Amino acid sequence: MNSKKPNVLFLMTDQQRWDCLGCNGNEILKTPNLDSIANDGVNFTKSFTAAIACVPSRACIMSGQYSHVNGVQTTSGGNWLKPETPTLPGVFSLNGYHSAGVGKMHFSPWTNLSGFDERVIIESKYMEEDDEYRLYLKEKGAFHKRIGHHTQNFGKEYKSIPSTELHPDDHIDGYIGKKGVEKLAELLGKEKPFFLMLSFCGPHDPFDPPAEFAKLYSPGKMQMGPFRDGELDILPPECLRMITCMGKEKLDLTKIPDAKKREIIAHYYANITLIDEWVGKVINLLKESGEYDNTVIVFSSDHGEYLTDHNILFKGSFPCDSDCAVPFFVKPHNAAGKCPARCDRLVDNTSIMPTLLDLAGLKVPESCQGKSLKSAILGKEPEQEEEDFIVTYSEAGPAWRLRTRTHAFVYRHEKSRSQLYRLDKDPHELQNLIQFEPEKSAPLAARMREMLLEWFAKNGTPKYYPEKSS
Repeated sequence: MNSKKPNVLFLMTDQQRWDCLGCNGNEILKTPNLDSIANDGVNFTKSFTAAIACVPSRACIMSGQYSHVNGVQTTSGGNWLKPETPTLPGVFSLNGYHSAGVGKMHFSPWTNLSGFDERVIIESKYMEEDDEYRLYLKEKGAFHKRIGHHTQNFGKEYKSIPSTELHPDDHIDGYIGKKGVEKLAELLGKEKPFFLMLSFCGPHDPFDPPAEFAKLYSPGKMQMGPFRDGELDILPPECLRMITCMGKEKLDLTKIPDAKKREIIAHYYANITLIDEWVGKVINLLKESGEYDNTVIVFSSDHGEYLTDHNILFKGSFPCDSDCAVPFFVKPHNAAGKCPARCDRLVDNTSIMPTLLDLAGLKVPESCQGKSLKSAILGKEPEQEEEDFIVTYSEAGPAWRLRTRTHAFVYRHEKSRSQLYRLDKDPHELQNLIQFEPEKSAPLAARMREMLLEWFAKNGTPKYYPEKSS
């Protein structure tokens, strides 16, 4: 195949921190294949999700709209985009591309095409419906080897953080990688250009890498995240329940023993390396076919992971860079010599849809709120004025986080539970200035609340709105 239009490959992971890549400064984690894509394109070093939870974030990516506009503000409850909303794969399909999705999409219902011409549906490490992966394991007689929900994995006494007994190719991310390679080979044989989204389930918990990958990382060498005693007390009761009374087992995430925390980090790293290995096979196939240079490649994740920062795990309950910052890099087609190595613009994932469409030479729907980053990727002056802050929505609370280059402000309706951090002096967001310096920080907190109001005036008013008098 030698298509005139560029192909587009969107590689995605679930719950991967920005700093969990070699190209983003992690000296322990082995990600040579993802690093190579970043080196061939532009790496956005200040990239954030527009919504912390899985489904709202993916809706932002698929629509180019913010959560309060696209209507998807919760992970549970069957929320998804309205049928009339233009979607990323749908626009490619309408413009002559064959649009295929392989792996986790988190649509509702889970069989929804949402604009794809076809999907290989592999939805979750612990979903209860029979997707293609569950049926594969059952047919192979290996279903009993899979690890279930993270709370089951930990056990009531936090004694068990096991790696899976499954062969790496039968681990869910190995299976997604294998199906991705097969689908790519099929698409390379078609006349049409393709849009392929290959979306892995990892490194999302239950932290269950195959044993041979788990051996790559020694728990004893893992460094736990920073925290301050009492810092979680500011959170609303519903957020605290997410941390201290989780699941049927009512786990308290703050009481996991240090040895198990280090093991969790090691397993998280191992899952990323497994994914990276399959990314390498995908890239090799593109290069062997001669289509690598003619393919736009983007990599990102839906949100981050605390990974013991603030003495907790998972995401959403305590909005901060740990769960808001995400990896994001783009290799345009025919990229040699075109791209700056890195870009430190503040960007969010509503930009993915307009950027990919723009790079492919397609019209961006007027419904998109995100801005194309094509000029930044090609090393040109921005065509539009850059925002000097990013706004992220959290369904837990709910809360809105406004992040500038120097400060982060988390707005909650209970004024006493809002948060303000000075990132240049407190990069780990441990000292809430509203608590520690209430009088001194009050003018800045008020100004950042006004900035949030001004942003809503431009981008739509949500149901939970920060009143000027608050």
